[in-house]
Amino acid sequence: MKKIIVVGGGPSGMMAAISSKEHWPHAHVMLIERNEKLGKKLRLTGGGRCNVTADVSVDEVIKYVPKNGKFLYSALNNFNPQDIQKFFADNECELKMEDHYRMFPASNKSQSIVEALQRRLDTLKVEICLHSFVESVDTSKQEIVMNGKTIAYDAIIFATGSRTLSGTGSDGNGYGLAEAVGHTITELLPAEVPLVSNELFIQEKTLQGLSFHDVTLSVLQGKKVKKAITHDLLITHFGLSGPAALRGSFYIQQVLPKETPARIQIDFLPSISIDQLMQSESLDEMLLEQGIQKRLLAYFNERATNKNELIDLVKRFPMTIYETRGFSHAFVTNGGVSLKEIDPKTMKSKIDSHVSFVGELMDYNAFTGGFNITSAFATGYTAGQYALQDNA
Repeated sequence: MKKIIVVGGGPSGMMAAISSKEHWPHAHVMLIERNEKLGKKLRLTGGGRCNVTADVSVDEVIKYVPKNGKFLYSALNNFNPQDIQKFFADNECELKMEDHYRMFPASNKSQSIVEALQRRLDTLKVEICLHSFVESVDTSKQEIVMNGKTIAYDAIIFATGSRTLSGTGSDGNGYGLAEAVGHTITELLPAEVPLVSNELFIQEKTLQGLSFHDVTLSVLQGKKVKKAITHDLLITHFGLSGPAALRGSFYIQQVLPKETPARIQIDFLPSISIDQLMQSESLDEMLLEQGIQKRLLAYFNERATNKNELIDLVKRFPMTIYETRGFSHAFVTNGGVSLKEIDPKTMKSKIDSHVSFVGELMDYNAFTGGFNITSAFATGYTAGQYALQDNA
């Protein structure tokens, strides 16, 4: 009997094991996870609710993968956001849509997502090895050493995740295994990570705790806007968090080596034009009606000496960013196994066809908001589908 080993029990690994058994039913599929349970990191996503995908097209998903998104085109067409939704519906996990087309379990519990995946694994009789750690891999013999025991494989799929949230098991050990196979690891940077600012209003906590729905954060470089992102934002004790800041971190890190500090602007009312604000007879009243909080408005009024200056603060609020909060607070890793060495149609290694890579271990960078998990599921499903194809 052929044996397929999947290393890592996160979303990409669980889906890779499911797909492997579905496409190769006579194979022995083994899913290896170092933690005491599957999906430990997955249980924390979306504030414990798990934003499992986004109900959008493949082309739209790729727009939200700012680094190497086109590499995922085949995998996403193979297993798209609608396929993901059908999978969970078929496995007793109802989903619901929220803003920005984000899909969550109707239960509002990430546990429901993990349980649906677990049910499918159990139905397919995938062998699950918990508290198990792959110490080494020998591709010449097609063997791994797990907990001191040597195990042979016909195909192995690495789904070990990245360097983020190391307490969940994502400590980057998979990069060493990939290098042992002969693969190149690109530079690793924290991504989807909060931003640190030394502005006085941050230091004095003047605006701490204020949250905003669908503001536009623009990352500046030189005299140009490098990237404008419209999403939710939170002012914290250290700087900025929330989806707009997390997505902006990818572009901030491209600017920081050239300009320190990096500069951003925030438009707190992107749907209202400057002309509309200028025409208002009672600007303060209009701003409050449009959702500007009283504390923010009071802060603006302390600094603005006239109507034009107040509008400028609302529409082009300047801030400087000195750094990100690093890997300890990042949700995603920018960098990983070089995609030049992986077949995008199958996820197989171009160095060794018995080896595949899936999910965040690879060098693409997908935004949160359902896009990162969608990419994990798509690559996992594809790797499982092709795991034993053309293997000698």
